[in-house]
Amino acid sequence: MAAERRASNWGRWGDEDERGALNLIGPAEVCRAAQLVRNGRVFQLGMSIQATGVPRLPTRPPALHLMTRHGGDYLAGAVARGNVGTADDYIGLATHATTHIDALSHLWYDDALYNGVHPREVRGSGAARNGIDKIGPIVARGVLLDVAGAAGLERLAGGHAIGIAELETCLQRQRIEVGAGDVVLVRTGWLTQFAADAAVYDGAQPGLSVSTVPWLVERDVAVVGADNVSVECMPDPGGANVPVHQRLLRDFGVHLLELLDLEELAAARAWEFLFVASPLRIKRGVGSPLNPVAVT
Repeated sequence: MAAERRASNWGRWGDEDERGALNLIGPAEVCRAAQLVRNGRVFQLGMSIQATGVPRLPTRPPALHLMTRHGGDYLAGAVARGNVGTADDYIGLATHATTHIDALSHLWYDDALYNGVHPREVRGSGAARNGIDKIGPIVARGVLLDVAGAAGLERLAGGHAIGIAELETCLQRQRIEVGAGDVVLVRTGWLTQFAADAAVYDGAQPGLSVSTVPWLVERDVAVVGADNVSVECMPDPGGANVPVHQRLLRDFGVHLLELLDLEELAAARAWEFLFVASPLRIKRGVGSPLNPVAVT
């Protein structure tokens, strides 16, 4: 059945599948992606982990960074064994409060997660099914769709809902295609709004409209990411609650990457590249901080 006619990807890779569209990335896809490396330039797409000065969804707490041992301890009398001092630190971090990936257990509706798993599988001990620990490293062809750049803008307006025509315009301008197993990254330019006015940044955000979901799943993309807090437009113009999350995560098993820094990649006009990211192996986690890289 054609991808655009599928109601979901449930059962496509078996009734016990917990990786979703990442199954579209196999050894052949990894090898093809590796061939995109021409000059060895590496772009860091993750944001710095710090308590202030970086964007996050306001409902999620900031990072907590504590030193558990440092130079002051020795000044206060700690003994350095063999004249050797050490420093150690501790991080407390909401898994969705910085650059991160959503697990397939992150969201559900109608009492079902991806592949028909019941929400009772996500409990106080974490996600027994569809957890972030099930997906492993992601190595694939990455594609940047610079929607803001294609419109001749530094950034899209808050609340702008990106449609299919804008994605098609990017493909034509950048002379690329999107295919099976790709990691598609969408630049709205909204990250620049944080530097200009953080209060405005925390309001309505540009992002994908739910109308783009059939376009993406028809092409069998494996992962979708963006430089805002939600990938999708917020608030949804139709009044729905995160409909892109509902369709991509829950229905089609397409993982989402949020709070990416795509500015340097767009400035270099690096439209396709080797994409590499590995979630932390958080047992039963529903998401993970991420520091993805693009290699050209």
